[in-house]
Amino acid sequence: MSRKIFISFLNLLLFTQAFAQLQIKVVNINNKQPVVNAHIYDESKKLLGKTNDQGIFYINNKEDKILILADSFAKKTETLGKLNKTIYLFPPKTNPKSDPLALKIIQKSWINRSKNNPDFLENYRFNSYVKFTLDVPSDSVKYITNPKRKLDSLNNAFKQLLEKNLLFIGERIMVYKYDKKYGKKAIITAYKAGGLNNPELYNISMSQSMVNTYPEILKPKEIQNNVVKFIDSLNINGRKTYEILMYSKGKSETQFYRNLDIFVDAESFALVKILGNTSKISDVYYEIVYTPYQGIWHAESEYMKTKILSKNFINKINKILPKGLHTITKLTTTSTVESHFLNFESPVSFTAKEFQGYEYQIDKNVSQNSNEKIASLRTDSLTLREASTYNQLNKIFQKYKLESKLRFLRSLSSGELELSFFSLDLYNLFSHNMYESFRYQLGGHTNYKLSTNFQIGGYIAKATRDEEVKAGGEIKFFINKKQGGELSFKAETDVLPAGRTKIKYLTPKDEISAKSNNIYNDTYFSYRKLELSYQQDFFKNLDITFSVDYQRQRAEFDYLFKDYNKDTWFNFVNTAIRLRYAPKVKYLETPVGRTTFKDSPPYYYLTYSKSWNLFDRSTATHRLYLSAVYTFMNKLGNTKITGNLGAIFGETPIMNTYEGMGVAKHGHNLWGRFSVRGFQSFETMDPASFFSDKFASIQFTHYLRPIRVSEFKSLHFALIYNGLIGTMKNKSDHQLLDFDVPKDYYQEFGVEANKLLLGIIGVGVYCRLGAYQVSNLDKNLYIKLTLEI
Repeated sequence: MSRKIFISFLNLLLFTQAFAQLQIKVVNINNKQPVVNAHIYDESKKLLGKTNDQGIFYINNKEDKILILADSFAKKTETLGKLNKTIYLFPPKTNPKSDPLALKIIQKSWINRSKNNPDFLENYRFNSYVKFTLDVPSDSVKYITNPKRKLDSLNNAFKQLLEKNLLFIGERIMVYKYDKKYGKKAIITAYKAGGLNNPELYNISMSQSMVNTYPEILKPKEIQNNVVKFIDSLNINGRKTYEILMYSKGKSETQFYRNLDIFVDAESFALVKILGNTSKISDVYYEIVYTPYQGIWHAESEYMKTKILSKNFINKINKILPKGLHTITKLTTTSTVESHFLNFESPVSFTAKEFQGYEYQIDKNVSQNSNEKIASLRTDSLTLREASTYNQLNKIFQKYKLESKLRFLRSLSSGELELSFFSLDLYNLFSHNMYESFRYQLGGHTNYKLSTNFQIGGYIAKATRDEEVKAGGEIKFFINKKQGGELSFKAETDVLPAGRTKIKYLTPKDEISAKSNNIYNDTYFSYRKLELSYQQDFFKNLDITFSVDYQRQRAEFDYLFKDYNKDTWFNFVNTAIRLRYAPKVKYLETPVGRTTFKDSPPYYYLTYSKSWNLFDRSTATHRLYLSAVYTFMNKLGNTKITGNLGAIFGETPIMNTYEGMGVAKHGHNLWGRFSVRGFQSFETMDPASFFSDKFASIQFTHYLRPIRVSEFKSLHFALIYNGLIGTMKNKSDHQLLDFDVPKDYYQEFGVEANKLLLGIIGVGVYCRLGAYQVSNLDKNLYIKLTLEI
């Protein structure tokens, strides 16, 4: 008998070492009494056990979600994390209204957020330790009992690998600094990731952390969309603490897509602890714990768990893959980010030099003694499975040279193909317009492997319709890496569409979208240019470029400017300043330059240029261009608004005025005008049909919330409205070219059904309205393909 007891005890000891246990308490939301004999199930509906007389059930933390069923209560699904938690069940007649006391407490927490935040101090410093993992349970892959093919054996080997290893693991330590005078600084001082040596490939968790920021979900505008209930007053670490439950019920009665347990300090109304789903996405789960320090509260630990691949996604993939590859049986990949914030201290003495550059930075010595630096801040030792993952990933990455392949894929996403020290430009390999017809271009630039101090680039292009060879070359010197300083010299001989400003600050995604803007445009001019410019981010989110250039221009279409000849080459000396202000963009300063790891609107653009009358066939003008892009969420979806203003003071050929950004295909009937939607363009306007020297335009796009029509299909509709008005002082100076001035306000409306095919291709219908519509309705309508990348 004693031997059986000893063996049972030994098994229990081994079990608790393998999986830490969580205490789950199930409580009636109405009377706060424990729910006895509540049935607890795992995700596969397997019964794990029942709650005891205190409503408590102990469960190992390998379980991701549990389902709770109890008599006289609605069933409920709950996500588990690292901390013990109380789960509240709802009787059928629960009052869905918020408690006034709970609302008052949350409101006071919001009011006091600034003085409870660490930034209320004059300065501070602390360290952080972050562990990032990707896990795929081994039972997500079926074991093939009689493997007949190499693929079958590979499948079984992968399953065995998952039984003892995670899919990925990485660790990072940082030092955070704050000073009211100098600002904020967050420096990655050590980094480690299974199989990877490049810290730039491991920035994912930085932009997702909510360290020392007040959660968006607790802001007043969000609270009104949720139900908040006062639960109890309790003692946490010797301090009176309020517990509040906030939830917003989803479509399924088992799924509370916002289910948040909030603990608020009774004296300071500071946040003490938050557990639950803080976003509308039910598969994102947070746990944050705060601790007091000299009158403020700072984050002590943070845990985030996200389901990356949903069951719906897996089913879609299995429809595409051959049956032999249908190895995934249920929900798979889970990512976790576990953070601990240590050694908080204040006051601290800083110098201005410590805060130079961007807020986020990778230390140049990040790879030196990384194991020792990380081990010094680990709060818990790595588990056997975590340690084994490092070893296995290092072997696999070295054997198959995976890091270089990941770098290759990363370069593709930015439109470049990295070939040793040279990066080949992919986005401009091929294009089409009505002047050149098919254009083929080969170009690129050197990368950091050649030098981190300079970059040499260039291109050569040839089209099938015109005989000219186009080419360009550029050399950049990285003068001030901390602020992205670039001194460049450029020489070009090429063509451009008349009246279209070459946009400097396009993202790779925008560059692809803009490729369709000139497909049906034949109004081009040639130019030869020499340019010297300097660009720098002077105020961290304000990019400024100064430039001076000399260029020659000649129209390649039937056109006369004043009394000049048709084949006249105009000479211009231009000076310009270009600004881009993006207050929400976050940059990461690396030893080889800056990279963007968080990018979101609003964006503001300003360009001012002056042409100097220094040569024959030259003019003196002032040119001003402003643009702004806003996006915002509302109950009906997501809205994007782009506004543009431009003005030219002085006389200049039509090439340097403002064209209306028309991208329509000319055709005699509706299907003859079928084409592809443009980027920041007018879909019902022919190219080069409207010009102005002063203009204002607005482009409004509202993306409605997706409409689910089946388990695997959603409809994505968008509403479009574009408007343009402009003037031209001396239209008679521009002869032979047939065009209008949009003085009567050009406008159009459209409806798009996006992502119908392959999740990318859709269709849009657009209609010309107002002063420029024609009597025949058919000639005002355009149907186009849409591409949502």
